[in-house]
Amino acid sequence: MSEPRRSRPGPTALVRAIVVLVLTMLLVAGIATIELWPFTGWRLYSNTKGPTSGSYFAYRVDRTGEEHVVDYHDLPYAYARAPYILDKFPRLDGEKRDALCSALAQGEREEGRPVAAIRVYWERRRVVPVDGERRTKLFERELYATCAQDDR
Repeated sequence: MSEPRRSRPGPTALVRAIVVLVLTMLLVAGIATIELWPFTGWRLYSNTKGPTSGSYFAYRVDRTGEEHVVDYHDLPYAYARAPYILDKFPRLDGEKRDALCSALAQGEREEGRPVAAIRVYWERRRVVPVDGERRTKLFERELYATCAQDDR
């Protein structure tokens, strides 16, 4: 003869209360878009982008004074994160700015391109949809810094 099955008791009232509280906090943070760690507003990449975008761009200046945009795809893979660091350029101290500019100049030189200086510009661009793709048109440009100057 088999023994009757004992039913397991469910979670205690305390456990249920904690689960309800955590789920409520997650829901409130999500709906109200509040960033209160560990609860998130679920925004990640869902912010609406406006018709303009702005960022810092590095340009290599050759010996004739002509500017050429630094194309990170033409540089070794180690430079792939440089645009993200460049966006923090205004918050970097002088030593870190100089190191970033020197590294960009070194990368350009190693690829055989002459570098007399690196110029960093703040550029604002208008975003225009063309055939389903986002194209940009420059409408504001301000020189932010000149660095890594070659004294040769």
